[in-house]
Amino acid sequence: MANYSVPPSILRVLLVALTFLSAACRETTSVDSQSKAYHTDPGADLLQPAPAPPPQPTPTPSTWEFYQQALDKAYSAASIAQSARSRSDWELVESRWQQAIAILQSLPADSPQHAVAQAKISEYQRNLNYAQQQANSAASKSPPVGVVTAIPTYSEEPVTLSATPPETNVFRVPIKRRVGRTPVIEVTFNNQRSFEMIVDTGASGILITQQMANDLNIVPVGIAKANTASARGVEFAVGMMDSISVNGMVAKNVPVAIAGSQLDVGLLGHEFFGDYDLTIRQDAIEFEIR
Repeated sequence: MANYSVPPSILRVLLVALTFLSAACRETTSVDSQSKAYHTDPGADLLQPAPAPPPQPTPTPSTWEFYQQALDKAYSAASIAQSARSRSDWELVESRWQQAIAILQSLPADSPQHAVAQAKISEYQRNLNYAQQQANSAASKSPPVGVVTAIPTYSEEPVTLSATPPETNVFRVPIKRRVGRTPVIEVTFNNQRSFEMIVDTGASGILITQQMANDLNIVPVGIAKANTASARGVEFAVGMMDSISVNGMVAKNVPVAIAGSQLDVGLLGHEFFGDYDLTIRQDAIEFEIR
């Protein structure tokens, strides 16, 4: 086998080349390690989950909100009392007053509303006592004071009712003022004159004042009996009204009782609104067609 020898010059070239290659490999490894370290650590931080927010306390109603709830219950009781007639009506009024009182009694002594709440409790308790009295006597109670209990019809034509209903079948009539807690509205008679009338949900008939009868030239055609504040079975003259109208609701050929000089405002009873369901609001009465 032949022996070959490599010239020294060539060996020196190969050694230099190997040295460069080894240095390049070490540099590449170092750069890769630094790159991994650089890119890995921040990424790890970004992937850390955010801390959970602290639990929020459940909001509780303020004493002012409780106070407003009591006022709402009281307003509801007073509104229902306006048209309450039966025992169940008055029991509902009782319930509302009791709820209002209970809410006011729950207010802490250091609340800003505590002082006025105590005065309200006394007022509401008086109203509650009155509602309880009305509920106890409702079954046997005689018709309300000043209400016309029965008015004979002296015309051959019966009372006729007509209306041009709104889209909702509800007529909304503004309340002009109140007598006590009873609403007063404006009513037009015979398409001539308008007068204030008390809406009396306990009245079966209609009672007008002597001044109204004079202004409308109503001639008495008979006698009817009614209860007053001081006596029962008091006789009143009865006349006929061609028409009575309120905001699109019209009743024709209506008998009305004529009061004496002691009555300042007339009473509007079921003879007019008997075919409607009434809802008494704060500023208006809603007449809904049945």
